[in-house]
Amino acid sequence: MQRLLEGLAGGSVKVLHEPRREGKFGSPDFKITDATRIAGYVENKKVGENLDQILRSGQIKKYLELTDNLLLTNYLEWIWLRQGKVCQRETLAYATGLENHRAHLDPAKIVAVEKLLRGFLSQAPQQIGNAKVLAAALALRAKLLHDFLLDELRRQDEADTEGKLFQLFETFRQHVFHELTLNEFADAFAQNLVYGLFLAKLNADAKPVSLYNAKSFISTSFELIRELVSFLDELDRDEYRETKWIVEETLAILNSLDLPELQKSLSFSGRRRDADDLPVKDPYVYFYEDFLAAYDKKLRKAKGVYYTPPPVVAFIVRAVDDLLQNSFGIAEGLGDSRRVTLLDFATGTGTFLLEVFQRILGKLPPGQGKTKAVVKEHLLKNIFGFE
Repeated sequence: MQRLLEGLAGGSVKVLHEPRREGKFGSPDFKITDATRIAGYVENKKVGENLDQILRSGQIKKYLELTDNLLLTNYLEWIWLRQGKVCQRETLAYATGLENHRAHLDPAKIVAVEKLLRGFLSQAPQQIGNAKVLAAALALRAKLLHDFLLDELRRQDEADTEGKLFQLFETFRQHVFHELTLNEFADAFAQNLVYGLFLAKLNADAKPVSLYNAKSFISTSFELIRELVSFLDELDRDEYRETKWIVEETLAILNSLDLPELQKSLSFSGRRRDADDLPVKDPYVYFYEDFLAAYDKKLRKAKGVYYTPPPVVAFIVRAVDDLLQNSFGIAEGLGDSRRVTLLDFATGTGTFLLEVFQRILGKLPPGQGKTKAVVKEHLLKNIFGFE
């Protein structure tokens, strides 16, 4: 199968065989890659196995959530799925013909299967340039990562073989939260690891991020995330094989991002405002809300991950500024560096502080070079956030 696919691809893509896993489904049998990006998957079944039943299985449904380009075959039947639907299906031969040593393959069927395979192999990897679509794609992979991490944690716990993953769990339980469960740790780890890879890609810009260089793209100021991302060093070990493929899936998504479009949509400097001059929802600040809604709606509700809508934030900041000027006689309002000190005691992602900064700086006369002085003498000295 690998030689067939490589021969038809003609070097345009790589065909990587993934070792089969016993029990719960793991990675597909073959991965089709274009440089650092995944272009599709191939799932092989035994000769004569019923592909119609397999099409309806949870395994195929899960793969179709991960890829727009999937090939399913039992060597005799070939099914190409695009965008979650069967786009072409061909039969090379029937099982009964295998017992007839005088039987020959039908040339027309050979051509039809070859056409299907060339079409499958020619598909370009999907590219994401929209923050909400990216949040959903990362959330899906974080869910799978959570499942694989939890399986491995339970295996290490039951076998009393404490690997790096279980040691991290014990460290967190001893020093952070004594009541921490395996499921809670797997959940937090999956989210932080996926977010760590996203952060690494933003810092790496056009450079590809891999299992082996991700940590170098994360600032030392993010020590917790660096520690979790250092777990990637363990993924070449056999027990983490299933974890490795879903992490590579995540990296493939990140490495194929349309970064200019994504960075444009995530830009603080490009915050859009509506007809009433109220800020429109900023995807960067609200990215985690979208991510968690796709990852686990119940967890989002339990953790209270809901952010104040930007128009409400703008109204509150304007109201405070007006009160300072009209009720307290402070002419410069929030911009008074001598009499105004501000504390946001539930900072979260900094939405309120950002609006305060923009309110203060927006009042400065253009072209007079006052911004740096205001930042140094007021914003940095008198405005605080605590979380």
